[in-house]
Amino acid sequence: MSNNFFDKKYLNIWINPIIVFIITVILLVLNIYFGIIGILATFIVSAVAYDTYKKKDKEIKDYIDKLEISFEGFTKSAIFTMPFPIAILNYNHELVWYNSRFKELIGEKSSLIQMKMYNLIPEINIEKLDSRNFYSMDIVYGFRNYNVQFNYTNHDGNSPMTLLYFIDITEKEETLKKYEDQKIVLMNIRLDNYEELSQNTSSEKRPIIFAEIDSKITSYFHKYGSYIKKNDNGKYTAVVQNKEYNQMTQEKFTFVEDVRNVNTGASMAPTLSIGVGKNEDSPRAIEKSANSALDIALGRGGDQIVIKSKDKLDYFGGKNQATEKRTKVKARVVAHALMQLIDKSTDIYISGHKNPDMDSFGSALGLWHVATKRNKIAYIVLSEITPAIRNLYDYAVEEIEGLKEHIIVPDEAFEKIKESSLVIVTDNHRKASIEEPRMLEKTKSVVIIDHHRRGSDYIDNAILNYIEPYASSASELVTEMLIYMDEKIEIDKIIANALFAGIVVDTKSFNQQTGVRTFEAAVVLKDNGADLGIVNKLMSEDLQILKYRSEIILNSEIYKDKYIFGEFNYDFEESTLIASQAADEMMNIGNIQASFVFTLSKGRVHISARSYGDVSVQLIMEKLNGGGHRTMAATQIDSTIEEAKELLKKAISEYEQEED
Repeated sequence: MSNNFFDKKYLNIWINPIIVFIITVILLVLNIYFGIIGILATFIVSAVAYDTYKKKDKEIKDYIDKLEISFEGFTKSAIFTMPFPIAILNYNHELVWYNSRFKELIGEKSSLIQMKMYNLIPEINIEKLDSRNFYSMDIVYGFRNYNVQFNYTNHDGNSPMTLLYFIDITEKEETLKKYEDQKIVLMNIRLDNYEELSQNTSSEKRPIIFAEIDSKITSYFHKYGSYIKKNDNGKYTAVVQNKEYNQMTQEKFTFVEDVRNVNTGASMAPTLSIGVGKNEDSPRAIEKSANSALDIALGRGGDQIVIKSKDKLDYFGGKNQATEKRTKVKARVVAHALMQLIDKSTDIYISGHKNPDMDSFGSALGLWHVATKRNKIAYIVLSEITPAIRNLYDYAVEEIEGLKEHIIVPDEAFEKIKESSLVIVTDNHRKASIEEPRMLEKTKSVVIIDHHRRGSDYIDNAILNYIEPYASSASELVTEMLIYMDEKIEIDKIIANALFAGIVVDTKSFNQQTGVRTFEAAVVLKDNGADLGIVNKLMSEDLQILKYRSEIILNSEIYKDKYIFGEFNYDFEESTLIASQAADEMMNIGNIQASFVFTLSKGRVHISARSYGDVSVQLIMEKLNGGGHRTMAATQIDSTIEEAKELLKKAISEYEQEED
């Protein structure tokens, strides 16, 4: 500081010497004798100024030193009088010092010196403390919430010490909990079979039944002090707070079962589909989530609850077999809308799912047939010819002129497609499973035709959705649309065989997931030339595949008396086909409710799952990021087969707990 002679705060000290110096210079020019006197005067004035500067500088230093001493006293006083508990530990976690607040926290009257911290407050994680990588932790002690802050230091340079101070955050936590508890949750409720109940109950009983259903729903929400409004026939909107919603979740929404148990006097029980929206940034966003969740619940077959919280989806219910309740009117409307979209598009791109099967490729051929009959350029996007479709592919490209040139790989489809193109996704509604997901980025004209229950990774920008989980197959849906198009399109016998094969494979030869409409579609295809002999040839297989299947069944193991696990530890083109066929065959074993076969596919573990409906393999596979139908589902996992088995066992246990 003493080197800063001309600092602003010292400027007034040096004014006099500077003035005398200037006068001396002038005197030296005018008269040498007066100049010498001026030089002496300059030295004297400068000496006085320097002395004044040194005294001033010392005064400032002394003031700062005293101020630092005062701050040190304040620091010591502050530590001793801090309004929250403080403790200092040595390297052995023993208390070496603490303030009175800490002693009050512990509730001990005697000295705490040299006592172990983990004996006094077991909630403090000593491992985190010793790692010296953590600087705070939250604990609950004595029914209060504390944020414990750490300061690490070395005492005398070699003994590590830790300073802990405890900040009471109970009120903050209570405020946060209150905020969470009071968040708004919106529930859209739909009586699935309102029209069917109206038609199948007498006019005398009808108002009584609907009044009882209405009472079950409204009284449940009124019990929780929640808002419930009936909007239309069989449609309700409920607004609840998050606290009450969590209680409903713990009770597994008992009103759903109460409604199902209403005696209608008919063969069908009333069922509810519910879409829940929560944890969004605004009421409008919550409403949109609830609407989207309801659409998903209905798209998965109804009779279930779908909860949408931002991008996360959870499911309750959906364990009952879907019953056929789609109408021919809807099929006709969809067929007409699809024909209009085809007519106004420049070209058509048809995609099934990755690792295509007979239904995926068969329905794609049916849609390609529709587009070409409307004089449009149409392509089937296909990344590989799997063993499951090899026979159908060879048969179709040999019999249908020009088909082979219009079956293209995903990269070529992405290059060709443009904004005016139409994409039709069949036998699939998931982005990740489409042959070329990038196509969806280049056009807004997307149509979905599928019979699987809607999952979380669904294509959300489709302008036409025809997702019917009550249908047996995508081939059945495409056949219906061919029937109901305004200008009836004649079905070529090759296409009829392809669609028939798709239905046969997905229904296990009309043994599963069939309804009246399934057989109606089959009759139409037979009338248009479908030949069972040809269809059976399309599904023929070689001797080695039969041997592989037998090997899986021979080495299978029973789990929990009602599940069966098979393993096919090979990774080649036919492995997933063999696994799915083995899972089908294992369902013929007595007392088995679900079968699971593990195999390898391109380095990943593939699980094929089957059941007869008592167990929903779809819900089990969804827990492993897969999906499908109640009786037929699959997934793929990045793990070993043994690890996948443990994950599957965990998923089964969770499913059984939800069932209870």
